[in-house]
Amino acid sequence: MKYLFILIIVNIFTFSINAQNTYDIKEVSPASIQQKCGECLSVVNSLPPEVTYGFLLEGRDIYFAMTDETYFNLLFKKPNDGIAVDVVTKSQFPCNSENQLTNSTFFMGKLLKPIYYKDFKKNILTNENGQVAFKVGILPEKYVGTEFETNILIIKNGYACFYSNFYDIPQARWDLLEMGLYQDSIVSNENDLTSSSNNSETIKMLNKSLKFVIPFEKGKSEYSQEDIKPIYDSLRLTDYNISKISIKAFSSVEGSKSGNIELQNKRAKSIADALQSFQNEKIEMTISASENWVEFLVDAKESGYNNVTSFTKEEIKNELNNKGLAKEMEPILKNHRKAIVVLELDKKTRFKNESNTVIQAFYEEALQNKTIDRAIELQNEIFSRIRNKKMPKEVLTKVEIPKEIAYGTLLKNNAAFEFEQNEDDIYAALVAFKELEILMPNDKQIKYNICVLQIKSWVFGELIIEPNQLLKEIKALTSKGIDVSKVRRLLLNYHIINSEYMMFKRDYKAKDISINYISKNYSYVSMSNQDFLQLAKYFSSYGRYDLSEKVLKPHIRKIDVDEELLFYYLNLTIIDQKNTKNQSYRAIMLNAINLNKDRFCKLFDPYGRGGINFQLLNDPYLKSTYCENCN
Repeated sequence: MKYLFILIIVNIFTFSINAQNTYDIKEVSPASIQQKCGECLSVVNSLPPEVTYGFLLEGRDIYFAMTDETYFNLLFKKPNDGIAVDVVTKSQFPCNSENQLTNSTFFMGKLLKPIYYKDFKKNILTNENGQVAFKVGILPEKYVGTEFETNILIIKNGYACFYSNFYDIPQARWDLLEMGLYQDSIVSNENDLTSSSNNSETIKMLNKSLKFVIPFEKGKSEYSQEDIKPIYDSLRLTDYNISKISIKAFSSVEGSKSGNIELQNKRAKSIADALQSFQNEKIEMTISASENWVEFLVDAKESGYNNVTSFTKEEIKNELNNKGLAKEMEPILKNHRKAIVVLELDKKTRFKNESNTVIQAFYEEALQNKTIDRAIELQNEIFSRIRNKKMPKEVLTKVEIPKEIAYGTLLKNNAAFEFEQNEDDIYAALVAFKELEILMPNDKQIKYNICVLQIKSWVFGELIIEPNQLLKEIKALTSKGIDVSKVRRLLLNYHIINSEYMMFKRDYKAKDISINYISKNYSYVSMSNQDFLQLAKYFSSYGRYDLSEKVLKPHIRKIDVDEELLFYYLNLTIIDQKNTKNQSYRAIMLNAINLNKDRFCKLFDPYGRGGINFQLLNDPYLKSTYCENCN
């Protein structure tokens, strides 16, 4: 039989048993729960975050798996210690009536026959990492093809002691924060521009992005070139063409939803068309429209209209449209009508109209004449065309750069670009930069790139990397003139990898040292939305959901919040009923519904099949929200 494990995040809660028996399971009275179940509950509540357990299905066979044999042996050691599977179906949570749960205090659906230590101990499978698994039962055929979840009941000496369901929260331990290689110089964001200029490094930006807000006048749906020109002029785009436009248009919440969305789409389209009129090159456009519920609920609460924030969306619209509240709240509502515009820009170059053949000839001539600045400019033009599939990458192999110090920048750029085009071949890139280090032993950019590549190599194994030496080399970069923020980013990635190696060695103390370093230092590094998401998933993989939430919370109350950040935050926090009772949190959920209603609804699919857990529908507010928007 194939030996598999599933790592599932567990929501742990304890309870008192004071109802019926099922099979041979014995009840525990409130007065005797400590005596009968104290040992079990103590073990469960003391499990380290990295120790996980759950059920795995192979066909209809159900297996229990746990990642640490030591804790498994603490839970199950007496003949009548055991496990039972409770099968719960989504049909038990209908939108048109009350939830249909079993009248029992220790299971909710169909409890399968328990299996005890005396019966399963001979069938336990253990691997070299101390993970254990064994078969606990067979899924009844009637559940095949239905939406179901499996909850766990742990039995101690014949007594029902612990019951739990499971939540599916995506995790990632090995994904690193983005690290760029120096190509002439590193530019990843505006902060890098500032720090790089302080280091007297030349920046040649071939592309960048701009973000700005356009307020909407009430009732105005068309925006002409004349309307947009003052904004366009203020952006000073003389040296750039717009390659992409992303417009998120928001309406105030009064009026019909369909009318609001139609109006916002018209507004956004007219803005995009007006911007297109300023250039001949075609602009790729992405447009979305939604009602601005997030800012409405926040502003209503802060402006003395707290009573309306507890209403449903339809009740709020009724108050605004039919009871005159919209006129009264217009000073607030006018601020909610806006478009958030993001422009992706490509720098205009003087070689734009030249053919590939001419560009290659110019490049070869510049190399021959040692006009290095011109050669770098042409090299960047070639890189840009290759990235955009307007030039074959074989051009680079046809042009040989002399291996001399005078051509050092060009050689570094070439090696970095070749790695960019084939990031799977880390070893070849590492060899290339090691050779350049021999030519230019004091070049700080080469030393930085070598550290980046060694970190990436370390993910795949320890054979060619000596971790302590790598750590010294990373720390030494600051003294060689590399910006502190870039060195900190490398150190964060070093500890991301180190924590997993320590976890593998079961050195939990060393693992925690790396996690604590990351939690204390990530705020000193400029990070993208993807970086924040990766970091949150990293902390979740070690059961540090508190740190995951801390990473994401500052970003999720914005109306233009990144969709991935918002939905991962919901994954982390929606399981807590204290959150769903909070008006501010409900605004976050409404934002998610506006952003991607289908994705929000899928949160309530079965865990393991794309959802968090449909048993969230036991929460009255979540069930009401789900049934209003998804059913």
